[in-house]
Amino acid sequence: KIKVVKKYIIWATLITALISFPIGWFTGSLIYLPLLFDEKGFFSPLIFQSQQKELSLLKYSIKNLQNYPYQSSFIVIKNEMNRTPDYVSYLFSFQTLNKTMTGQLNIPTTPSPAQGYPVIVMLRGYVPEEIYQTGTGTKAIAAIFAKNGYVTIAPDFFGFGESDLETEDSWEARLQKPISVIELLKTIKDNPEITTDAGVTKLDDCGCKTGLWAHSNGGQIALTVLEVSRQPMPTSLWAPVTVPFPYSILFFSDEHDDEGKGMRKWVSMFEDDYDVFDFSLTQHLDKLSGSIQIHQGTSDDAVPSTWNDEFVDKIRVENQRREKLLEEIKTSTQSGELETPLPPIGISYFKYPGADHNMKPSWDAVVQRDLVFFNEKLKN
Repeated sequence: KIKVVKKYIIWATLITALISFPIGWFTGSLIYLPLLFDEKGFFSPLIFQSQQKELSLLKYSIKNLQNYPYQSSFIVIKNEMNRTPDYVSYLFSFQTLNKTMTGQLNIPTTPSPAQGYPVIVMLRGYVPEEIYQTGTGTKAIAAIFAKNGYVTIAPDFFGFGESDLETEDSWEARLQKPISVIELLKTIKDNPEITTDAGVTKLDDCGCKTGLWAHSNGGQIALTVLEVSRQPMPTSLWAPVTVPFPYSILFFSDEHDDEGKGMRKWVSMFEDDYDVFDFSLTQHLDKLSGSIQIHQGTSDDAVPSTWNDEFVDKIRVENQRREKLLEEIKTSTQSGELETPLPPIGISYFKYPGADHNMKPSWDAVVQRDLVFFNEKLKN
């Protein structure tokens, strides 16, 4: 009897298995097969993979910024800040990234040239928000430029002056700055007339008489703008931050209350998701063109002179690459298949023994060199 019972148990188990298997397979296919295949019907090896992380900052890579849909607006005078015999300073605003950004605008009192005033867009370095006022970091040299016939335009950037607040993500705000500068340049070119209480002032409307001046962190923004726009704008850089991203950020992190702990953590997470080369200006020197002069003090404790020594060396290597490629194109029977490089970058590098981050005590000499540079590039 025991043997008979065991036989029935075995047969019952087999029959149950035969019935349960197709039912289980059918039910499981309804639940799990969609996880095995993507929406196009291709097999996915990651059965339980969650949705791919959204790389929201990738749109700010240098390559992607080249295809960004930049918008122009209008320069609007908000009020007069200061009046001198040589120029008048105004608080102005324009629209960028669908928000309002303010800044300081200087207009010479000399009659406007027929083709419009030459323009110098000025990008300041880091200034603590609690001590910042419109014009901080640019107004002294802007006054010299204005006295010599240039309209100067210095944006405050978001969160400063009377500008709208910057985005809550401070890292995104950092990466957005080149967009605002390019949209300001586009505004100058597309809508070059500014209405003030004295009448209409015409600016350079061809983009051929507009230059960039930048200091410290502003230099990093200016170089990114040049690479993204691929426009050969004459540019003067005072102690620019030119080291690779993200070292350019980490270097200053020890000044924070947490001695950079939070910043290092963010950079670590950033590098898990992104290729930092996509955001580093030193990896895109092949897109740089035009005339650039760099001023560097040897006693600068904010931007070590070795940074710009190395950066200028990288530019010279890039120029050699371009010259070699041009020679190959000239001698090749298949030159049509070779990339045509940009002309060599016109780089001038000046070092000032004992000068600090603000070029003191060589400030006057640096300004004079800038005047000669911009007069040659924007007026002659």
